[in-house]
Amino acid sequence: MADLQTSEWQLDEIQSGIDELRTHRASGARKLAVRAAMLLIRCAKEAPEDVPRLAHALMAAQPAMAPVFNLAWRALSSQDVAAACTDFLGSMERNTARVAELAADLVEDGVRTITNSFSSTVLAAFREASRRGKRFSVICPESRPVCEGVAMAASLGMAGIDSSVIADAAVYRFLPEVRLALVGSDAVSPRNIYNKTGTALLALAAAEFGVRIYALCPSDRFLPSPYEPPPEEPKNPRELVERDLPHVSAINYYFDATPLEYISGFVTEEGILTPAAMRDQLLGRQTACQLAPAAVLQPLAGGQQLSA
Repeated sequence: MADLQTSEWQLDEIQSGIDELRTHRASGARKLAVRAAMLLIRCAKEAPEDVPRLAHALMAAQPAMAPVFNLAWRALSSQDVAAACTDFLGSMERNTARVAELAADLVEDGVRTITNSFSSTVLAAFREASRRGKRFSVICPESRPVCEGVAMAASLGMAGIDSSVIADAAVYRFLPEVRLALVGSDAVSPRNIYNKTGTALLALAAAEFGVRIYALCPSDRFLPSPYEPPPEEPKNPRELVERDLPHVSAINYYFDATPLEYISGFVTEEGILTPAAMRDQLLGRQTACQLAPAAVLQPLAGGQQLSA
């Protein structure tokens, strides 16, 4: 590099950004994609030779967050990383807005609905339904251990939408009162939708009571075939059990994989797809590389590493 000391300082900052992206607990896929785009644009400006390794490090940092994955792949495939990232973020915002509009059509006046965790797309859909004059209420399971459901309820309340926070284990108890379930998505593959833990159980319970459940899936959440996210690493056990207990282990996962067949429909910017149609759409998405994000990447210029 022309200025090694400056570059090393910049790469240290980028590594900190990757660490933050990997360990961030509460942000959804959209916010993480914005953060990843900022890192890629910075790297393209200051150390362009390291963009490929940074892109793979981002994939490895959040392998179940499709927008991060797709953004990184776009950067790998482009001669102009900044333009590719800017275009991706703009498309993501437009598609999300369109999905929210279509999902708002599903919300009927006077019904009780339910969601899971925090999804900015679901929040936008409920806000749009309210803006159209519909009156409804939303049940928000707390979504432990980070309690994104509490944040969702607070955001709905600030928008003038009635909401209730319930314990995660109480979902089955409340579903007989519910007419519609809307959930977000971090990624969707030909087999599963990946979202915050509790989505699969909500889908199973919804089927038991005949409640329609729709997943909001802008196309930036689509994973290319045949890629499937690797198994999730357990998170901090202290979020579940604050102290050591004899013969007790705390196993803390944030995400689950819900088979496509458990979902009534997938709301995309092009319309609502059945599980079969969604699978066909995803099977047609290919990448030119066989992507299996590496956990630790090769040394960068200056002897440093970008690790996920």
